[in-house]
Amino acid sequence: MFTEKHFPTSLTGPELDYYLERAWYRMGQSIFTCHFLFFDDNLYSPVWLRLPLTGYQFRKGLRKILEQNRRRFCTVVRRGIIDEEKEDLFQRYRENFKGSISATLKDSLLDGQESNIYNMQEIAVYDDERLVAFSFFDLGTTSLASIKGVFDPSYSSLSLGIYTMLEEIQYGIDHGFRYFYPGYVVPGVARFDYKLRMGKPAEVEFFDLKFESWEPYTRYSVEEVPVNLLSARLNRVAQALVQSGIPVQMLFYPAYEANIFGYHNERFLEAPLFLTLFCNVFPRPRFIVFYDLWKEKYVFTHCMPLEDLGFYFEYSMQFDNLEARHFLDFILTKTQIIETQHAETIVRLANEIGKLIKPPGARGVLK
Repeated sequence: MFTEKHFPTSLTGPELDYYLERAWYRMGQSIFTCHFLFFDDNLYSPVWLRLPLTGYQFRKGLRKILEQNRRRFCTVVRRGIIDEEKEDLFQRYRENFKGSISATLKDSLLDGQESNIYNMQEIAVYDDERLVAFSFFDLGTTSLASIKGVFDPSYSSLSLGIYTMLEEIQYGIDHGFRYFYPGYVVPGVARFDYKLRMGKPAEVEFFDLKFESWEPYTRYSVEEVPVNLLSARLNRVAQALVQSGIPVQMLFYPAYEANIFGYHNERFLEAPLFLTLFCNVFPRPRFIVFYDLWKEKYVFTHCMPLEDLGFYFEYSMQFDNLEARHFLDFILTKTQIIETQHAETIVRLANEIGKLIKPPGARGVLK
């Protein structure tokens, strides 16, 4: 599965280490992992990061940020708490934030509850008596995870978001932690790139989904990003199908993560991007081709839409028309036609099926 989410009622330090090692991350009081995201009506792949702390030293530019802000501000490290002062600063920060963000700090970290299952610490930055920035980070036994950074927009020129992250790293070094986990970056979405400033590409590691291992960021390849692999493989088949005269449409599929909505039927389609064939005859997907990243094979299947999910997703997404970019029903995979590494096999079988389908306007759809 590309998206998984657990809801533990308690979490020990070693358990958090275990999750972080496998590129999971805190969300409120749950913990999750994902390898596809929808932002601004497009599909992206997150790249999970970590920084090994053994032997790590801040380079010159980062030391300058630390030294300047330490001289100007009073910085406190302590057990994390959510209070009115932080909520007020969060609201000022939220007004200037570009993107989706929780309505309150409490909602973001506690899911509106009172208890916290994580060992949460905080960095609090004061200009005299005024709180101007804070960040929260969770402690495992050998790892720490940066969770949320907030700063006063009127101090944005002072890199306080970077500064609190650097202080978290310093805490990890001082207390003998092995790894610092800042979450993910998203190629094509610049607002996450600040995390890459924490170290040189040879120092930072990324989680290689294919091999399920942490590798130096110097080995990161844009071509190997899951969404780029899917797009490249499906475009190859789409072009061959079009050349054969078979109408085809590529669609994003936000409901690929049906399992986290509480739907556990293994027949649900779990592909965030797919091709729907014969779209001139079937306005809703019936014959679908997707690419299985785990098996490195194309899957050609006969499907059936189940339930309209437009309510759950952004109303700005177009769907159920020939200009659609997203399809917002759950899709059941009824029959797998073939699983193959070869695009040519898909085209051959599609042509055979096409011979059995009546043209638009004819009575029925099969000859």
